[in-house]
Amino acid sequence: MLRLRPLANSRLGVRSFTSARSALNEAKKSSNANPQQQVFDPRFIGLTRDIYIPVSYKNLPNPLTSPRAVWRSLIRRLYTLGMNTVQVALMRYQTGMKPQFLLWKNRAIERYVAINKAFAAGDIKPVEKEVSVWVEKALKARVGSIPKGVKLDWKLVKFNEKPKLVAFRPIMLPGRPVEYAQAVYKFNTQQELINVNLKTDKVKKIDRNVTDYVGFVIDLDTDKVILAGSVFENSPEDRIPKPEDIDQSMIFKDMKLNGDIYRAPAQPALKEPSSSN
Repeated sequence: MLRLRPLANSRLGVRSFTSARSALNEAKKSSNANPQQQVFDPRFIGLTRDIYIPVSYKNLPNPLTSPRAVWRSLIRRLYTLGMNTVQVALMRYQTGMKPQFLLWKNRAIERYVAINKAFAAGDIKPVEKEVSVWVEKALKARVGSIPKGVKLDWKLVKFNEKPKLVAFRPIMLPGRPVEYAQAVYKFNTQQELINVNLKTDKVKKIDRNVTDYVGFVIDLDTDKVILAGSVFENSPEDRIPKPEDIDQSMIFKDMKLNGDIYRAPAQPALKEPSSSN
């Protein structure tokens, strides 16, 4: 298979390069093997704040009252689409591989379903190797918080719309060929959660529509897909992050936070009313 030298200094790959480099350092610290025998574990790659998720059309502000915000959101959506296209071309140039988008999407859906079912069953051990270390830690904490007298069951009823790839980039690891890519999919689903109280035999059934933006790490050699975490849609006010804006000290905090795939979105800070003279 053709392998070309990574463009580690390319501006197009700076974001994934910096995040992956920190993940590589963390993996090395966690390994007791001889340095020459160390193998990078992609499960250390999580999701960071430099991932931009365009505002969906339904969440755009009123164009009559906020025309500038709408215009900027649409421009950023087009820019993100263009950047995803460039990143795919970069990966093809780096590896000589044809992207297996349909296979990756199907495997991402399989992981998503399996992990939700495992969590509801209260046993994530069968899926530990299918998630990042950040997701694994968060799932264990969530499972431990489920009351002992409660039994859960989860089912994916249907997709309300076709799963959509919203972000893609090859992962640049220092001194290595391009072996991994990161993809974020939009899953707009109808789900069913059954809550059984084992003490009272009371059954509570909840049907709800859920939109998740779930990130995955893809092994380009084996096409293995690992669930790395989740992110939320950006607001109309958010700008697309620039490489120079990345705070290296926040990378591991971001990966840990985004590894909790069942967290609620952060509430926007309320602006203090301006005092009048």
